[in-house]
Amino acid sequence: MSLLFPLDDNGNPVPVLRFVSRGTQKLVVTSVSVRNPEPLPEDVELVTLIATGSCRFEVGDAGVTADPATSPFLYPGQYVDVPLAPEERYVAFVADGPDCLAYVIARR
Repeated sequence: MSLLFPLDDNGNPVPVLRFVSRGTQKLVVTSVSVRNPEPLPEDVELVTLIATGSCRFEVGDAGVTADPATSPFLYPGQYVDVPLAPEERYVAFVADGPDCLAYVIARR
């Protein structure tokens, strides 16, 4: 049996990573940078991020912080897939407006 991947706009196959069972972390995002308290498992290759409000994020090691001026912007309600390097086990967020919730969804 063959497995057919979905195709992108250019007709190229897109491999799909599955969601990790119970692999979602919810963070309260405020004007002070916050990151997931536990590292993502080593076999997580990508995270899907979504937030209920405007915020900024960074991926990195245990010391990562999000900068309110220069970190990538995450629009509320939009899913963003972020591939992780082996040393990137944490995601930090900082609010770019009112406090909100952010979700880090692990994929492998």
